[in-house]
Amino acid sequence: MGYEIILTDVDNTLLDFDLGSAAGVENVMNYYGIEYTQECLQTFLTLNDALWKRYEKGEIPKSYIFETRFGELLARYGVEADSLFANDLYVEGLKSKIFYRPHCMEFLNAVRGKYKLYALTNGVTLTQQVRLEKSGLSAYFDGVFISEQMGCKKPEKEFFDKVFAAIGDVDKSKCIVLGDSLTSDMQGGRNAGIDTCLVGDAYGDPRCDYVIGDLMELLPILEG
Repeated sequence: MGYEIILTDVDNTLLDFDLGSAAGVENVMNYYGIEYTQECLQTFLTLNDALWKRYEKGEIPKSYIFETRFGELLARYGVEADSLFANDLYVEGLKSKIFYRPHCMEFLNAVRGKYKLYALTNGVTLTQQVRLEKSGLSAYFDGVFISEQMGCKKPEKEFFDKVFAAIGDVDKSKCIVLGDSLTSDMQGGRNAGIDTCLVGDAYGDPRCDYVIGDLMELLPILEG
């Protein structure tokens, strides 16, 4: 049947959030005189992922993530710190370097002009705006939808309802959600009643209509 509209996540779908996080965590560790290691990074990623999943479920506000994640991380290294200040250090490091997922630009150039492309993100407004501009990705999007600005988030149906209201008259059978998260992107697509494609490894998960290991694998799927 073919698709006409791609609703894509940003972090760890188009941009490599984990590598960006490495720059941010290293910035924090350097400030507090702690040796930066892969263990530091993995500890942060685990803490951070757990907090974002709680946010997606509506268990905590987004502000709680920033108020606690670095306090918890640094406490594991015997440092008592202002978590919000440390979070600011992290964000500066995150914004300082851009890392793309494999074949990101090739994929974007391949779909440009053939499909409508919209970015859907739960990330922090200012941080995402800076990263999208700095990376050059903003030029490829027909629109960017950030949860902070919309008053709701993925995977809530309300988030997608607002996206469709902003886009205009949409045939949902011609739309597909692209992302790396089962709980945010794939569940969001399910809640909105549209097809989903996971960039990752989750074969057999009922929330996924398609699973790909590389962005370029989406091209034949889009053509139907």
